[in-house]
Amino acid sequence: MFPLAHNYMAERMLAAKVGPFAQPRSPLEQQLVYVGSILPDFISGMGFDRNVWHSQSVDFQRFCQKQGPLPYALALGVRLHGDDGFGFDTFADEVWQGKMGWCFLKCLPYIPDAVLACNLPRKFALWKAHNLVELAAELELAAAYPHLGPRLLAAVHTDEVMNILGQMLAEYAGQEAEPPRMRPILQTMNQRFDVQETTAAGCAAKYLQQLEKRHQISGGSQAALAELLEQIRADLKAELWQWFDEVFTLLSQAWRS
Repeated sequence: MFPLAHNYMAERMLAAKVGPFAQPRSPLEQQLVYVGSILPDFISGMGFDRNVWHSQSVDFQRFCQKQGPLPYALALGVRLHGDDGFGFDTFADEVWQGKMGWCFLKCLPYIPDAVLACNLPRKFALWKAHNLVELAAELELAAAYPHLGPRLLAAVHTDEVMNILGQMLAEYAGQEAEPPRMRPILQTMNQRFDVQETTAAGCAAKYLQQLEKRHQISGGSQAALAELLEQIRADLKAELWQWFDEVFTLLSQAWRS
């Protein structure tokens, strides 16, 4: 999932006081949970292995638990992101009801339109189409909870949050200083994800920019992609909110075990 979805699920876990999220959390600790919940999708640019941070973040959780409540809050967010059964991406990307992740399952009917709107080579079709389901979810979440994006941007521009994150990444990696690109990567996230306003046109424009930057894929249509995102959002709206509830239940069970 994308940043708003991960923050939404983190907010639900904190509000429901599930498992270790039940401990009283200061505003700073809550910010650390929210930033942690997006970190695995940005970590590769900081010199870490994205896949390890999605599937083996329990090691970081154990490390941070020994460092105190603030680092531990950060680590809870990180693990809530991943795909090891304790994170949102388990169900979005890996497995849903014995099949592929929910976002992959739901993108299948939209693959031809995704290929046309984004000018995708065949090998990218499934992967990138599943991203469009994630973007449609961001649009729906932003409309329902407009505080998610501004709150997240405020957190990554809070010095205390960034100082703790930098210290933990440095100590965990056995380095003397925080990753030099950590702050620029997080603090410019709105250049890659439309978290500030979160419109279909904005999401489409930034997604096409990332396709060209990361994969040298050009020739997509912002207007066609924006229209497709709105169609996916409308088609999946009711099912999306039901799925969020089901995922929250599964995550709650995992964290209470």
